[in-house]
Amino acid sequence: MRKIGYIVIAVLFAACGTSSFETESGVTVTYLKKGNGDQPVDSLVSMFIIKSTTEDGKVVMDNADPIPLKIDPTNAQDQGELFQILPLLKTGDSVSFDLAASEFFQKTFRAPLPDSIAPESKINFQVKYVDQLTEEGYFDMVAKKAEEAASKQIVIDNQIIDDYLIENGIDAAKTESGLRFVMTEEGTGSKPTPGQQVSVNYTGWVLNGDYFDSSNKEVAMENGIYNERREPYVPYSFPLGQGEVIKGWDEGIALLNEGGKARLYIPSTLGYGSSNRSAVIKANSILVFDVELVEVKD
Repeated sequence: MRKIGYIVIAVLFAACGTSSFETESGVTVTYLKKGNGDQPVDSLVSMFIIKSTTEDGKVVMDNADPIPLKIDPTNAQDQGELFQILPLLKTGDSVSFDLAASEFFQKTFRAPLPDSIAPESKINFQVKYVDQLTEEGYFDMVAKKAEEAASKQIVIDNQIIDDYLIENGIDAAKTESGLRFVMTEEGTGSKPTPGQQVSVNYTGWVLNGDYFDSSNKEVAMENGIYNERREPYVPYSFPLGQGEVIKGWDEGIALLNEGGKARLYIPSTLGYGSSNRSAVIKANSILVFDVELVEVKD
């Protein structure tokens, strides 16, 4: 009955055209703008822009891009007051409200309250309910944004790589995807085909020269990246063209004959993209690999 109660209260207030409503737990929610859309449905993905600040102006949360949330009113009580309010909003709504800092961190974040925030203080929230999407629609949106970001990033990466190659007097071939490569030793064996198991010796670094991995023990020790848990240091084996390695490898290794060696200059869009893989491989890192195709197996 409690869950039905606060939903009914909110609907009545909205029907009366008021500029605010109060939840059953006593939180006053003020409309900054009223929408005319639908309330959240638990089978759909709700998109919210949420900004929250402490009483002294410190930012707790501030997302420029909408946060995707599955809103289930039946679980609202267990997730804290924030999730008791979100099911009451309609798409297009913008609202403001204050929540007790201790309650928010304990029930919503499931984390201890930071020492910098007083337990008795309030956190102000400004929430905009942007849209409600099907799961398919949400993933289509994410894929489209990723594609748009990659299109912009490859232009940046291409310029950086080209400038580097010119500055260092390196004559590299270029594929349609943006991969650059220099054949350092022609192999005498056959070229691998997708699905074949290949074994590759490699050493990798980012374009600024910081090494991050090698299958060669001596090279790893020389460059301060030796890891005894990697023992024994041996070529890396994987099925070519099956997405088990970064795109730059799948494409670059396919250019080699067995026994061949090359240096690959891999744009971030063919590497790890915008993810931070490590302290060395940061977001949008351009990778360089010395590779040797040791063996091709049927």
